[in-house]
Amino acid sequence: MSFDEPFLDDSGNWAGATAAYQAGLAAAQQWEPDARTALVEPGEYPPAHLTQAGEWEIQYWSPGARKGLNLYLSKDHQVLRQEEWGAFYQQKAVEVGSEILGPQGFVYVPEISRPGPDSLSFVFRRPSPTYAGQNDFVDLQISTSVMLMPPPRRLNINLVRNTGDRPMFGQGGGYETRLGAILPDKKLDYWWPFKDEAEYEAQLRETFGLVVKYGLAALM
Repeated sequence: MSFDEPFLDDSGNWAGATAAYQAGLAAAQQWEPDARTALVEPGEYPPAHLTQAGEWEIQYWSPGARKGLNLYLSKDHQVLRQEEWGAFYQQKAVEVGSEILGPQGFVYVPEISRPGPDSLSFVFRRPSPTYAGQNDFVDLQISTSVMLMPPPRRLNINLVRNTGDRPMFGQGGGYETRLGAILPDKKLDYWWPFKDEAEYEAQLRETFGLVVKYGLAALM
C-alpha cells in the first residue's frame, strides 16, 4: 500500500473525514512537498476527526523532514491554523531528560532514536557503572496513538542494559523492564497519559524522576 495515495474508506461516517483529508492535502504539501497521511495503517482509521470545537483535525507526516503537521479546517474546509509536531516531542524529551537524567551520566543518543510516524522513541544512554562493557538505556516511547487518535495520548519508558551501543531489549544476556513494573505499586503495562503539551512535560518529569528514584537501582 502506497503512503503517497493512501486508501481511505469512504463508507459511512468516513466520508466527511476523507473529504477533509483531501481538502487539507494541498496546504500540507505547501508545508512539505512530500506530506502524506500520518496514519501507520492507512485505511484502518479515519484520516481526520472532528474536535469538540467542531473543527477538522488532520495529521500529516513528512518522511523527508521527519516531522508532522496538525492541520485544522473549518467544517467547510477552510484552513484555520496549523501546528508542527514530532519535533516538539523530541525537543521537550531531550530538554527534560538532559536535566533529570544528565546528572546520572545519561546522554541523549539521536542516531538510535526514532522520531517517525510508526514510533516515537527517544533514547538516553550511559556506560553501566556496575557491568563492565555494558550500557544502560532509558528508552522513552510515545504510543503511536499520537498519530492515530485524538488525545489523550500516552508514553512509557523501557529500562534496558546490554552490550553494544543500542538497546537490544533482552537479547544477548541483557536486562529489560518497563518502568511501571518496578514501581512499589506495580503497574505492569501502565502508560502515562497526556492530552496536551503541558501535560506531556509534566509526565516526562514524573517518569524521568521515577527512573532516577527506582529505575537506576533496577539496572544495577
